[in-house]
Amino acid sequence: MQADLITISREFGAGASELAALLGARLGWRVLDADIPLEVAKRFGVVPDSLEQWDEHAPSLFEKIGKSLMLSSPDLVIDPDVAARPEAREIAEATRHVLLDAAATPPLIVVGHGAQAIFRERPHTLHLRLVAPLAVRVQRIVARRSLAEKDATATALRVDHERAHYVKEYLGCDVRDPLLYALQINTGTVTMTEALALVLNLIGAGIVHQD
Repeated sequence: MQADLITISREFGAGASELAALLGARLGWRVLDADIPLEVAKRFGVVPDSLEQWDEHAPSLFEKIGKSLMLSSPDLVIDPDVAARPEAREIAEATRHVLLDAAATPPLIVVGHGAQAIFRERPHTLHLRLVAPLAVRVQRIVARRSLAEKDATATALRVDHERAHYVKEYLGCDVRDPLLYALQINTGTVTMTEALALVLNLIGAGIVHQD
């Protein structure tokens, strides 16, 4: 297929960052991944750490109430960076514009952040989703973060839920909808080398055809 943009949706621990890096190196394409929140922070002129908690996160009703109470309480000493932090919806909108601006000069690979929804109607775009059994992902998280299995399991489930809620809340899509993707890869059974080969073959080994 013709493609100059690849989006990679993922379950936490399924290996999306690794695949994106491999594809970027092989194709010579720019990769947007962990640097996305850094670009968003620059747009707001705030320190990146102040936005980290809300990267790919839509606050629950209790979080919204809690923040409102915190900011309205005269007895609390509030970190200025937290107080100045934009609202979650503003962060989501800024994230969308970061991705749109980057996609204006393809080729490009985008990991997460609702890119499969943002670019759903864009031509020449390959949408991928990486999944793996929870047990497999937990072992990877344990190795990568030196967490206990119980904590790694809780982290995987929490992050998956937050990312899905983010895409649903701000982009109106269900990340589990198979029609969002051209290809879903189970990295519990498909190696990263095999996944790389699948994607390269699908886009003609990185050759972008011009109309």
